[in-house]
Amino acid sequence: MYSQVLSLALAGTALAYPSIKAQGPIGGETPASFKGLWTEPSHEYSHGQFKQVVYISFDGMHQSDLTKFLELYPNSTWAGLMKNSVVFSNTSGSTPSDSFPATTAVFTGGTPRLTGIYWDDTWAKEFYPASSNCSGPIGAEADWSVASDWNSSSITGGSAFNLSATPMRVTAWGSCEPIFPHDYLRVNTIFEVARANGLDTAYLDKHPAYEFLNGPSGLGLTQGFFPEIGSIASTLDAEFAWDDLHWSALANITAGHYANGTGEIDFSLIGVNFQTVTWAQSNGGGYAAGSTLENPIWGANLTKAFEKIDAKLSIYMDQLKAAGKLESTLLILSSKQGQSPVDESTLKHIDSNLVINATGVEVSFLTGDDAALLWLKDGSQAALAKENLMAQATELNIDYVLAGDEVWEFGFGNPRVDPRAPDVVIAAKGGTLYSTNSQTANHGAWLPDDLEVPMVFYNPTFTGKNMSLPVKTTQLASTMLSALGLPLAQLDAWRKEGAPVLPYLNLPNY
Repeated sequence: MYSQVLSLALAGTALAYPSIKAQGPIGGETPASFKGLWTEPSHEYSHGQFKQVVYISFDGMHQSDLTKFLELYPNSTWAGLMKNSVVFSNTSGSTPSDSFPATTAVFTGGTPRLTGIYWDDTWAKEFYPASSNCSGPIGAEADWSVASDWNSSSITGGSAFNLSATPMRVTAWGSCEPIFPHDYLRVNTIFEVARANGLDTAYLDKHPAYEFLNGPSGLGLTQGFFPEIGSIASTLDAEFAWDDLHWSALANITAGHYANGTGEIDFSLIGVNFQTVTWAQSNGGGYAAGSTLENPIWGANLTKAFEKIDAKLSIYMDQLKAAGKLESTLLILSSKQGQSPVDESTLKHIDSNLVINATGVEVSFLTGDDAALLWLKDGSQAALAKENLMAQATELNIDYVLAGDEVWEFGFGNPRVDPRAPDVVIAAKGGTLYSTNSQTANHGAWLPDDLEVPMVFYNPTFTGKNMSLPVKTTQLASTMLSALGLPLAQLDAWRKEGAPVLPYLNLPNY
């Protein structure tokens, strides 16, 4: 059952990360029993139209890329699926569009104002710095990228978190503890809702820190699989091989096994992330000269990436059918975020240190790629920082700056009261990357290139249709729960922000 293909990734990924409290399995071996920790697994579905929901993200893909592919490859697997798919062709991803908040949007249904997730590397005013023993000035970097791995050069991430690199907090009983990724999330996930109702769940992604989808309980995922993408070579072939690990794990899960092919388990809610497209867009051979979002022109690597996806989709559809799950599965093909710029002639790298210096005030932290968020030492200086930044807008490729209350009015948290909300937000002009690396594209901002994503719902019983009404990826969370017949009222973000179930799928919004 694909165990040989997975052996490298599973060599150490299976080990549980050190924790001072019970949490769900985050590796590739047969997970430990949840007995006594969570609702006992049951396969009694409430009123669900489907027995399984499978969400697949091809990171970086735009709706216009899908349209282009269907034009160029009319006999492809993608094209065949369209005959029985409801397509939402006017879908927007999250703001910000960085991978962490983009993933959070899909699986909680919440915005950063509610979830507290703005980027994978941010500043948190309510926590103490790593290794501080909760002493000294409060306020800490929370970096959930490769920095939190025990060993980021290992495909397993070292099979542990580096707790000397994660923020610390004072508990209700006065002790000091490091926090895990799932502790950082303020609301529950659809995986927790599913587990609480006796269903089994699985999620596959790119860093061990994506165990944060366990949710605040730490128990939302029956199975997690997170080979460290930062450990592999930066080549297209290496990306294909990394994606293949996930295709193989998905095949095992679909066949009724754990990611490593062992055991017998009936997963109901499954999510998986693939990275080849976003790598091709970012590392040369992505979009060719003259490309625009409306009319993308692919380079060699991006063409190969889309062709590979189609071939893998063909295999996966056969696996769904062989497992006897084709008609009982709602398959969602999407991307959690886009990528910018599509027109590489607009590309301009700017050192983020120049941005910090231009504020003229003391900056605690800056995070960003094609936008930037800043946390100031003194939040009352936000207006001054904005004034100074706009004075150098031309040099820094700034479109506009938000400061203080403008941040809240834009839709983020209020920096006056929310310790996660940035004090200053910089929206850059298209093509700008606040970095000094060689990447040709990235994401995080809310430009059209960042936000436009495909959203395709497939089931062989569906009649193909294309819906052009504007929808958001935050609506996926409630839609997936509804498809399984699970109560939406158990999802924090649905109760508090109300992103509705997507229409035209005949699913209830309750």
